[in-house]
Amino acid sequence: MKVSKYLTVDEERRLLLDSKGNLTHPLSFAELEMLKLLVAEHGEVIDKQRLTDVGWPGRIVAQSSLTQCISTLRRKLEGHQDVELKTIPRHGYCLCYVEETPEPPIEVSQGGVAEAMLANEPRRATARPVMTLNWRWPVLGGALAAVAYLHLSGGLSHALDWLKLISQPSVAAISSEPLTVGSHPNLAHNVVFEEEETLPKVSPQRFIANWERVDEMLPEVKAQQSYLKQSPDFDSIALCTDFDGICRDKQPLNLVRRHGYQPSLDLKWLQDTKLRMEQVTYNKILLDRFDGPTDGLLEDVYRADVYYYGESDNVVRGDLRLSVLYQSESKGQLLVAACFTDALNREISMRYQFSGPFRVQQTQVDGRTVKRFLIQVEDQDFRRPEELSEEGAVIYREIQKAVLSKKQMTLHQVYEDDQSGVWSLPLWGETMVWAHRAQLTL
Repeated sequence: MKVSKYLTVDEERRLLLDSKGNLTHPLSFAELEMLKLLVAEHGEVIDKQRLTDVGWPGRIVAQSSLTQCISTLRRKLEGHQDVELKTIPRHGYCLCYVEETPEPPIEVSQGGVAEAMLANEPRRATARPVMTLNWRWPVLGGALAAVAYLHLSGGLSHALDWLKLISQPSVAAISSEPLTVGSHPNLAHNVVFEEEETLPKVSPQRFIANWERVDEMLPEVKAQQSYLKQSPDFDSIALCTDFDGICRDKQPLNLVRRHGYQPSLDLKWLQDTKLRMEQVTYNKILLDRFDGPTDGLLEDVYRADVYYYGESDNVVRGDLRLSVLYQSESKGQLLVAACFTDALNREISMRYQFSGPFRVQQTQVDGRTVKRFLIQVEDQDFRRPEELSEEGAVIYREIQKAVLSKKQMTLHQVYEDDQSGVWSLPLWGETMVWAHRAQLTL
C-alpha cells in the first residue's frame, strides 16, 4: 500500500518503509489498521470512535490509547512534507496530502495566438431565463437584511466571538494509573489537551521523582488522587491528600514547574514555607460586581493555593479565588482573581483578575464529565509589584503573554464533588488546580 511518494506499507510484515531516509518502521496492529483507513479516505475527517473500532476491534479501550497511537504514527511520518496527519478538534483526524501540480505550459504555434487566448478565456455560462431566478432575490434580500441587523445591533460580532471560542482546543484524553507518593497510594489522572497530543508522555511517577521528605509532611497514610498536566512550557500536578470518593482535603497541594526540569523539592520545607506565606491573604472577591438580580441564584466559590518551584529556595504562591454564578444550567457569570507573592517578596503582591458572562458545554472524555466554560471577558485588571524576583517574573510574563490580551477565555473543569473541583486555569500556561469548594445561595 502506497502512503506517499516515499512511504509504502508492507501489510504482511506490518512495516512502514521510508525510501527517502532508507528507514523501516514497525507498525502495531492498531497503527496499521488506522493508517489503512486514513489512507483509503485521505482528505476526509475520520471520527475517533471509528478509528478506535478498526484499531481495537471488539475491545473497549480508553481514548488515551487512540491519542498515543496517533502520536506514534505522526512521529513515523515526520520528515515527509507531502503528507500530514492533522487533528480536527472535537471531530477526529484527517490524513492530508500536499501536492504541487503546476499547470502544463500551453504550446502556441506561430499565428495561433488568438486561438490560445480564446482557449484560456473562461467559458461563459449559458444564459438562463430570468424567471427561474426570481425566487432567489427575496431570499437573498432577507439574508442581507438579517446580516445588516446583526451587524448594527452587535449580534454578529457576538456570534463570531462565540464561534471563535468554541473552536479553542479542548480536553482530548484523561488516562489513569496508580502512583505512590511516599507511603501513600495515589491514583493519578493524566489530562491531555488536543493541541498537546504529540508531546512525549511523562509517567506520573516521574512527576514526583525528586520530591523529598514526603512522609514528614504527610505522616498519616491516606488514599490520595491527583490530576497531572504537561505542556510545552510547564508541568503541573493537583493532589488531594485525603480522598475517599470525595476530596476531604481542605487545602489540596497544587504544584507547578517548568516542563522538562525536575528540581528537587523538600516537602517538609515547603510545608513550613506555606504556613508562613499563607498567614497573609491578599485576595478577596467582591461578589457585588455582577449586575442584575441575584436572589435565589446558586454561586460556587472555589479557593486554592498554587506554588511554582524551581532550582532556588524561593517559591511563588498563587492565592486563587474563582466565583461561578449560575443564572441557568448553561450560562451565568464567572470571576477569576489571583494574587501572587513569593518567599522573598511578602509585602507587595502581584494581582490580576478577569470576569464576564459564560456558557458551559458538558462532554464525556474517557468516561469522565468535563465542563468547558466559554467566557467573554468584559472586565480585567492587573497590578504588578514594584520589585520582581526571578521566579516572580516567570508568572508576570505568562500573565502578560497569555491573559491580558485575550477578550475570550476557555476554562475547563475535569472533576467536581460537593467539597472540591479540579480546574485547568490560565496561570503558568494552563495549570491544573484542585480547589476547595463552597456553595452559596444568594
